[in-house]
Amino acid sequence: MSIVHHGHQRPAPCDTQQAFFRTSASLITSTPSTSYAGSPLLCSAVSQKHRERSVCVKATRTQSAEGSADVSLSVNHLKNSHGIYDTDNTDLLPEDHSNFVKFFRAASSYITGHRGSTFVLVLPGQVFLQKHLLNRFIQDVTLLHGLGTRLVLIVGAKTQTDLILQANKQSPRYVGGYRVTDEVGMQAATQAAGAARVEIEAQLSRALAVQMVRRHTRSTPDQEYHYGPAIRVVSGNYVTGRRRGVVGGVDFGSTGSVRFVQVTGIREQLDAGHIVLLTNIAYSAAGEPLNCNIFDVASHAAIELSADKLCFLTLDEVKALQLPSWLPINDAEALIDRHMMDQEGLTCPTDDRPPGSVPSQQQLKVPAVRSGEIVLDLDCWEALQFPSSLLTSVLVCRNGVKRAHLVDARVDGGLILELYSRDGSGTMISTDFYEGIRPASPVDADSIAELLAPLAAAGITKPRSRSEIVSELSNFTVLEREAKVLACALLLHLGEARDGVVCGEIAAFCVDPGFRGSGRGDSLLDYVEQAARAKGIRRLMLLTTRTADWFEQRDFQAAGVAHANPLLPEARSAKIDSSRGSKLYSKELLDFSGPGRAALSTPLPGKRIGF
Repeated sequence: MSIVHHGHQRPAPCDTQQAFFRTSASLITSTPSTSYAGSPLLCSAVSQKHRERSVCVKATRTQSAEGSADVSLSVNHLKNSHGIYDTDNTDLLPEDHSNFVKFFRAASSYITGHRGSTFVLVLPGQVFLQKHLLNRFIQDVTLLHGLGTRLVLIVGAKTQTDLILQANKQSPRYVGGYRVTDEVGMQAATQAAGAARVEIEAQLSRALAVQMVRRHTRSTPDQEYHYGPAIRVVSGNYVTGRRRGVVGGVDFGSTGSVRFVQVTGIREQLDAGHIVLLTNIAYSAAGEPLNCNIFDVASHAAIELSADKLCFLTLDEVKALQLPSWLPINDAEALIDRHMMDQEGLTCPTDDRPPGSVPSQQQLKVPAVRSGEIVLDLDCWEALQFPSSLLTSVLVCRNGVKRAHLVDARVDGGLILELYSRDGSGTMISTDFYEGIRPASPVDADSIAELLAPLAAAGITKPRSRSEIVSELSNFTVLEREAKVLACALLLHLGEARDGVVCGEIAAFCVDPGFRGSGRGDSLLDYVEQAARAKGIRRLMLLTTRTADWFEQRDFQAAGVAHANPLLPEARSAKIDSSRGSKLYSKELLDFSGPGRAALSTPLPGKRIGF
């Protein structure tokens, strides 16, 4: 049995990037180009008598320290009586159009890349209880759904359950990392989970603004206006669990551990364009409900569904760690290891060890597998006193999920910025797509020369002697695997071109023939592009005679014959051998910083890659 409800949602106010994206989202979702059940945005669900509308959009110009004009967008909204921001009349002023287009172009590759991807989104109970954060989350969920992503929402109820128990003069009881769920506790858990589910379904059931429908959606011969399908939210008995039972003399009652999720059933709903909603409640083979940990549900769902991403909404527990924008999984595990060494007297009571025993690092990070089922040891996690969202992220990335994201729930539009901009707004944990990429060292000179020699002999690249390679070694980047250099690239800073744009040149770009087609060239190019941004380069140039197609597929544009080309600085043009007939290709490096965000003048190379 499953429950299907319909709904739409409106966005809350946001700063410029989110405002631009959300303003356009209604057009994307209300005029779908495929049969995918998209969902419109920018809706009005409250009747006129409940409205208190006051929208003022203005552009302000300020002078930076250098005297250049900086355009920012100020959007003032008043809430209606339901506490929802009304943005029906938010329009872009002409001076904001360039920023709108700039952001959309920057996001376009992510829109395409994410379409059809499966995202598992986790909303903990403490975030759910803050209604303004819940409203923002639902708005972003609506937008993600409309952009063609397949969404599984997991809503926690731990905090709500504790509050219900306390309201009934009952004290929540925990032993290690598990709640002791007696009959009263189970009633509170099901009440909290049910209320959370109903609230999510209700918020996703808001109707589309009539004026938006009339202006931008399709009509049919037998219907004057097309009001489009609502978002369909499906929940049901998709999580299967088992009782924790009696451990160390403690009867945990109806506390459960997840065995697995119903993969086939969930995928059928996702294929139908529905959002799947899961909670902390699982069901046993005996037909009884069980109270499970939300991170247990999330890890099983993400791994077993082969999700492309697992995203957590977080609060202070993650912010306090001051994590970088990108955390390779090896670095994340090293962070956990350092924390373990700092924890004195760490103990870990489990089924197999008595209370007071010390867990191994491996036991804290990697789940046990019994009969093909993942078994988390939440006692170890509790003993570690580290954010469960980070531990779960490492776990799923080690078990087939490509990426996990930790997003501060208090950042308006944080999910959108995290998923549709290069630098994101939170922390991405992933298998290391840049694994083995590093600046070249003196020991790499012979390997680089060996890689480039066949290309030089074929006339594809300029011949370089070993001494020339050594002299330019500080500008080389290499990709290494098992002590063997598989690819290399040279990045040269050319200074300002005649039009004032700071230029860089990528040269000596080569991937070992035995490893082409594996994505290593894309990883290396992306790494070098980010290194160029870090150096202030805004136009990347390439001189080539035979490899133009590969670079054109990666957004390099033909710019004519290289010799005496005005896009190049004069000093570089003078060094070009006109007899080679090299063609010039250029790529503008977009500045992904936006109003209110730090400029990307000093990002670490290779911080984020791909989708």
